[in-house]
Amino acid sequence: MRSGGLISAVALAAILGAGFPTALRSNAAVPSEGVSDARLARLARGINLSHWFAQSPRGDYSREHLTTYNTERDLDLIARMGFSHVRLTLNPKAISDAPEGLPFHAERLALLDAAIAGFLARSVAVVVDLHPDDDFKTPLAKDDAAVERFVAFWRALAAHLAGTDPERVFFEVMNEPVIGDAARWNAVQKQVLAAMRESAPHHTLIAGGPLWSGPDQLVRMEVVADPNVVYNFHCYDPFRFTHQGATWAGDWVKGLKNAPYPSSPEAVARVLADLPDEKARENMIQYGKENWNAEKIDAVIARAAAWGKKKGVPLTCNEFGVYRTAPATDRNRCIEDMRKALEKHHIGWAMWDYAGSFGVVTGKPGQRVPDPDTVKALGLKTPA
Repeated sequence: MRSGGLISAVALAAILGAGFPTALRSNAAVPSEGVSDARLARLARGINLSHWFAQSPRGDYSREHLTTYNTERDLDLIARMGFSHVRLTLNPKAISDAPEGLPFHAERLALLDAAIAGFLARSVAVVVDLHPDDDFKTPLAKDDAAVERFVAFWRALAAHLAGTDPERVFFEVMNEPVIGDAARWNAVQKQVLAAMRESAPHHTLIAGGPLWSGPDQLVRMEVVADPNVVYNFHCYDPFRFTHQGATWAGDWVKGLKNAPYPSSPEAVARVLADLPDEKARENMIQYGKENWNAEKIDAVIARAAAWGKKKGVPLTCNEFGVYRTAPATDRNRCIEDMRKALEKHHIGWAMWDYAGSFGVVTGKPGQRVPDPDTVKALGLKTPA
């Protein structure tokens, strides 16, 4: 293994032979009155780890990729920037060669263990977020056999990870399920949560709403009887700003460029002439009419917080952020406004993402450096 990789060959052999180190285990009691303040505090400030154990270019989950995309230097940098947790996105394909995710690939599963252990050793908590491709997610909308495989996968993975410290390791059911039928998704999620709890009685679990888990989907989510569950949503408002230029997010944003934040009819008028076509100009004009600013973002988050308060459950927002094609100053202002709104309403957060196209750092693996303005927007400090 090359120098600076995630884990040495000696350490990998130790993990393969002995599981998680004793120092990273816990015998904590099962919370009976909800998620503790200490656990919620660990979800306060997070960063998403994309393109590593999920979303790998060309589907590469080789040992080479998994040991070099993020290195010990990256783990150190994340800890030094002050993040209290990472959201470790996990595609089943990263740890299994089977379409249904079982059986696990022993060596690649050990590398996942090593990643978790590496963060815990640096006092950074870990959310293990199941983050599959659509070929795993889409069948769940209608295929009960696919649901059974999903349940079996989490039962096995939670059992494998049950030895991790439940005060610092969290399990998230699935990222953005894309199922529009809320009743169907609620029923599926309830089964999965029960399987996770069966295998890991002490860990806090994270549930999410249907479709893309936006704030508007919270009201469609069913609260389960298990008190040790956090409810999660994603918020990329204002979408025309946060995804301007994105080719994968629909025609209404891919033609946009230099969209300002905050927005107003006057602000967008200055950039209309530079847009490539009439559709892009129409979308920019609409964005201007919506008058997005800190107060409007706060109102969105306040509605989510009100749902959580009504239901008596804790919330997190573990995806928000702005594509780096946006004007830099406005991008960081929007990130700051979202972060401040979430903190005002006592909602933990995780920005998307660490080193991708929304990133808080730039540069190649092993050479990454923080964007100081984005770090500041997150209320953190760039390491000296």
